[in-house]
This record gives sequence, C-alpha cells and structure tokens, in this order.
Amino acid sequence: MSTDEEGRRSDARLLEHARSGDTSAFAEFATRWWAPLSRIGWNMLGNVPEAAAVVEEVLLNVLRASKPSRGRLDRSLYRLAIHLSIARRRSGCRMDDKATQLHRALDELSDLDRAALVLVDGEGLGAHEAGQVLEASEAETRARVHLARALLTGLLDIDSARLATG
Repeated sequence: MSTDEEGRRSDARLLEHARSGDTSAFAEFATRWWAPLSRIGWNMLGNVPEAAAVVEEVLLNVLRASKPSRGRLDRSLYRLAIHLSIARRRSGCRMDDKATQLHRALDELSDLDRAALVLVDGEGLGAHEAGQVLEASEAETRARVHLARALLTGLLDIDSARLATG
C-alpha cells in the first residue's frame, strides 16, 4: 500500500472517530488539512480572515456530515473549499491589504479558471485530479489552466522567454 493511500485511509479513520466524538481525532484531522485548505482559500480569495473562515466551514461541514463523502475524501475537501471560496467571492469578499500583485492579477480571472490554476499550480494536482475536484473533464481543466497562465502572463507583464530559460 502506498503512503498516499495510507494517508487517505488514516484521514478517513480520523474523521470517523471525530464524528463519534473523539476531539483529539478531530484536532489531528484539522491540523493535517489546515495548511492545504487555507492555501486554497488564500489563493482563491486573497484575504486571510476569509480564507480561515473557509477552512473552518469545510472542517465543520465534513465533521457534521452524517455519512462519508462520495469519492475520495481529499477531493471532497478540495471541492468544498473551492465552492465555498467561490461563494464568498461572489458575495462580495474583497482582498485584504496583504494581497500581493499576483493576487490582484488572479482576481481578474474567472472563478473556475482561478480554481483550476490554484489546484494545478498551487496544490500540485494533475489536470485529471483537478478536473475531478472541479467536476470537469481533464481537457477542460487543462484549457482553463492554460488560459489562466496566459492571462496572468499578460496581467503581470511577465517576459515568457525569461520564464522559459529560468
């Protein structure tokens, strides 16, 4: 069994114990997932308090769910973080003062293009995995990432020849 598979099983066990009232299991589960979920929230929103609120909402939702999520737990957590971040963006959440030039450029992308880019370039998921999270085909996900990179290159005025040479 691969380490990744063991980690997924361990996460599922922790969540199962947490749902039955084991607070230390929930603390361990939340600690494991806080960093990746907050990266997604931060990169989707550019707002630290809002990103933290997304993480808290994701963790509470999975804890309170009466049954295990469909599919892989990690994909379900990513999907929920993306959906909640998009909902906050659409409800008027604005970037905070700590937002970088990159975050301001990311804010110009569509929600789904930004989400695809965050999952692939930010979290290191392959296009197939990111597509599963976004409930899109691998081809659509690749196209969204490509478009997002091209738009960011223009928005940030990045010399693509310089990027290619390192």
